[in-house]
Amino acid sequence: MRLLYKLLVVFSVSLLVVQDALCQSHGNEKIGFSIPKTIYFGGERIWISSQATLNDSPTESKIIYAELVNRYNESVAVAKMPLENGRSFNFLQLPVNLPSDHYLLRVFTRVSPYQNLEEGLVQQFVTVFNRTVPPAVVPERKLATTPTANSDALLSQQVVRTGDNLTVNLPAGEEVKEISVAAGNPFLITQGVVSSSAAYESLDQHKLVPELFGHIVEAKVERASVDTTQLYYLSLHGDKSALFTDRPDAEGSMYFDAGGMKHWKFLVAQANSNKSLLDFQIVSPAPVTHFKNSFVFPELEITPADQELLENLLKGGQVEGYFVNEFDSSMFPVVTGFTVDRTYLLDDYTRFESVTTVIKEYVPEVRQRTIKKKKEFRVLDEVLDAGFDSNPLMLIDALPVFDSDMLAAFDPAGFEKLEILMRTFFLNEEKFPGVIAFSSYNNDFGGFSIPSNGIYLDYQGIQPRIASAEYLFEAPKATQKIMDWRTVLYWSETQDAPSKTASLEIKTPDLKGRFHVKVKTVTPTGDINEYYQAFEVN
Repeated sequence: MRLLYKLLVVFSVSLLVVQDALCQSHGNEKIGFSIPKTIYFGGERIWISSQATLNDSPTESKIIYAELVNRYNESVAVAKMPLENGRSFNFLQLPVNLPSDHYLLRVFTRVSPYQNLEEGLVQQFVTVFNRTVPPAVVPERKLATTPTANSDALLSQQVVRTGDNLTVNLPAGEEVKEISVAAGNPFLITQGVVSSSAAYESLDQHKLVPELFGHIVEAKVERASVDTTQLYYLSLHGDKSALFTDRPDAEGSMYFDAGGMKHWKFLVAQANSNKSLLDFQIVSPAPVTHFKNSFVFPELEITPADQELLENLLKGGQVEGYFVNEFDSSMFPVVTGFTVDRTYLLDDYTRFESVTTVIKEYVPEVRQRTIKKKKEFRVLDEVLDAGFDSNPLMLIDALPVFDSDMLAAFDPAGFEKLEILMRTFFLNEEKFPGVIAFSSYNNDFGGFSIPSNGIYLDYQGIQPRIASAEYLFEAPKATQKIMDWRTVLYWSETQDAPSKTASLEIKTPDLKGRFHVKVKTVTPTGDINEYYQAFEVN
């Protein structure tokens, strides 16, 4: 049965302070990541293999972030990726409407940039093309300074036909850590990792908010408007919904810990009694950085001669999207704090045109009063065998409703279920005189409007864990009758790196162009080597 919602208990600010102190005393998190290629079209996925360590051990952080920043230092996309034992394999979905340009891909946890900017905020440039918003077209452009080929022994041949096999010879006596074979990026001047010390003049400081259980949604009220007694509600909505509450601290900050809640699509913020939220904002988990004047984004330029290459790369991005990944759809345990006393499946009863008639006809646990010409509800207190004297907590798919008269007049045709709690309900330090909670068929509020002062915000939850990506970049089988337009031919992050074999066989695609091979190894003495070589497919 689909759950109505999850009511979670948010950590108090005092607990965050304790976590802050623990985080500072145990050392700094160190971030690393890799991607198989650096050239994309809008709508593609940037596959990211990332890790976060603390004193050479997996960090306790549960979320790692990937962010795309444009040349104006604006965040244009953020992915919240789950960490397991300090590692993550996931993706950032590129918005389809991004203008063609170079972007800075950054990876970090909620605390790592503030602990050590150089090791806690890691980035490199990627190139994104958009057919409807093309880059500047010039007669001639600068050629990208791709990593210098430092090994002629990786490949037996540097020119190969489409559909042939290519042998990658692996360095002898060294442990292979990563192998990637992917389309080169002839448009990007700056390749590889970009140092934070070279990119940023400064970083806005922020309270350390370790995410030891899940994502924390941070909100802020303008300091001039801070009322530490004002209660705020935040509800997260997707296949399931969850409700959280908090009050601002003296600085106006609030932290809603989603805990075990992982997958949602949007949120709704409200103030108690539907008060105004003009002074309320959601704070991004990404750090606020300031570029150095000397740090320059490379310009993206193309020539008419690049048209064929770009058309091929576009096909490659579309075909790679065909090889869909699998998601772990298992349910995650969540602290509910809400056990219903009565449940009504509304389809089992006569359908009436208003909530007030439904409750009047067959819900004896809830009584109705008319006060100042407005309908109000009173839940019976099963513990004291008496009625409460004020409105209960009223919910629709975990969305708080403050106008009982509006709810009473609403047509419940889109509601599937009504659940009632017949005793005092405690949520954090708040207590409510019972709960009446409606659940819609599609978790879309059943057509009920979001309260007038509520804020709706597209705010994606944590990405589902990738259960299997073993066949993500494999060539299509002959029986599939699909053109092989792969731009990533092999990436060891989707498979076990062949650490004990001497070579690797790669099938070249039908896509013509220049491809790069990168092999990262560790020597017996612990030194890290990276080998590069390029080849042409024609």
